[in-house]
Amino acid sequence: MASVETITALKGMASDPKKRSFLLKDLTCIGGLIMVLSNPDVKVVTVALETLLLLADRADHRSTLRDFLGMTDQLETIMRRSSYDKKASNLAEKLYVTLTQVDLQTPLKDTFNRSTVSGQSSKKSSTSKNNRSVLNGRAKHIILQIRGLIDKADRELVMRLLLQVKGVVSITFDLNKKRCILRTKQEVKPETLVQAVSKSQTMIAQQVIKDDNGEEMLLSFGSNHQEMDKENTTLPDYLPDEVDSPVHNGKTLARVGNDGDNKSSGWLSTAASFLTNSFYW
Repeated sequence: MASVETITALKGMASDPKKRSFLLKDLTCIGGLIMVLSNPDVKVVTVALETLLLLADRADHRSTLRDFLGMTDQLETIMRRSSYDKKASNLAEKLYVTLTQVDLQTPLKDTFNRSTVSGQSSKKSSTSKNNRSVLNGRAKHIILQIRGLIDKADRELVMRLLLQVKGVVSITFDLNKKRCILRTKQEVKPETLVQAVSKSQTMIAQQVIKDDNGEEMLLSFGSNHQEMDKENTTLPDYLPDEVDSPVHNGKTLARVGNDGDNKSSGWLSTAASFLTNSFYW
């Protein structure tokens, strides 16, 4: 599957509009095309990208490709490589924009819709020019991990909030991973996007980054820690100092013990201790 000849044969099949739907139904074939995007041979990657672009000719095809496991991750990896082959990078960027525009189609129509056919044509032309100008301006990618992102209703709410942030170009969602991948202008700050998501009052966003070892880390920009620090500010003065606080040095603490056999006795002991420490004798 990793040879140029094999990928070229698949590209030939994808060039035939009548065979594209059959190719997309072959999960092994699509998974193989996505997998070879990390192949060290640039020629293999280039032909695979060209094949995937041919398959992304219709909205239902783009939806299938976009939701396929690993697709957006592979494309983002290629686009982040500054010294990578220019042609392959451009193809990856083109495919990424093609797939992410599916999610933005409805909100863009709501914002820029025109009452006439000529107006709609003008909108499409303007959107295309804006995308090209952003690409030329070195847009960046920001990945958010969103707690509380469960269904399509949550996705639509997050999309509306993020589209209000100036500089957001495209948005892609991965409901399985509860992630949102944004393509933005350089001046857009992750903090602004996190704050926008927090307006939902039901979801919390954190930025996904990678350390020097390639391991993923989550940045919350201190919003949650500030709330935790406020928990101890309203404690009454008469509580004894020896009572354990659930918050210590900005970190939530949990008791370690057996929750099985001693569950009932532990509850009674806690209740008795609370009554003893809460009243003057």
